[in-house]
Amino acid sequence: MAGLSFAQSKQFIYEYRFKMDSLNRDQSETENMVLLTSPKGSIFYSQVGYVHDSVMTATIKNAKVTQNNHFDFTDLKQPKISFEVTKSYPDYKIMLKRSIGSTRLGIANDKKIEWKISNEKSQVLGYDVQKATAKWRGRNWVAWFAPEIPLQDGPYEFSGLPGLIVKIEDSKGDHSFNLVATKNITATEEYSSMKPREIPVSEDKFRKLWKEYKEDPVKDMRQMNISASGAKVVAFSFGGKSYTPEEMMKETEKSRKEELKKINNFLELDLYR
Repeated sequence: MAGLSFAQSKQFIYEYRFKMDSLNRDQSETENMVLLTSPKGSIFYSQVGYVHDSVMTATIKNAKVTQNNHFDFTDLKQPKISFEVTKSYPDYKIMLKRSIGSTRLGIANDKKIEWKISNEKSQVLGYDVQKATAKWRGRNWVAWFAPEIPLQDGPYEFSGLPGLIVKIEDSKGDHSFNLVATKNITATEEYSSMKPREIPVSEDKFRKLWKEYKEDPVKDMRQMNISASGAKVVAFSFGGKSYTPEEMMKETEKSRKEELKKINNFLELDLYR
């Protein structure tokens, strides 16, 4: 393939395949993720999540204007992935944005990944690629990067190779990212996060908050009045069912506890230990 120019913003679409239940490794899920690059840095986010958040934000904003107090999200596709990763250029400082309950947290990381570049070569999506390995977040990774794409970036927190990382998988096959498409975008298409501004925390603080969340997964909901930007909420609709705020609280507690039983194989083994 011909070399690519990076003076403009560009989207690299990856298929993220993951196994969140370590006891059922025969079951995997997928979600398309976007690495959006610009001259100043990049952001990595869920394609489905972006659409979901856009619709939610527009619906709530409209409710304030129309005084509507019934939010119907029956047909809204739910994202499987909520984390985001930003990187600044040229220092490639990383910010991992993850949620615990409804609290958005930001974990800064200026550590550099120590890659071991192999002479082994292959092809991925028509690109000539080279193999590299590294240990990161408690996992061993095998990456393939394309020197002809002059960008030292990649999916998730991965960066630092002399070419874009187009494929990467951990040694157990639990998490993998594979480039499936690229797209040039205009300024009007650029990403703007609609998630709440994250609270900066250290890795140790994150682990403490995660431990507290497992003990009481709806503590955050109890501590705030269920509202939507000033609009009084009378009912929610999900999956064809309507819920009062109190019913929503019980349903959320039930679903979060069920999730905690199955979701135990996070990308960041070092954060969720």
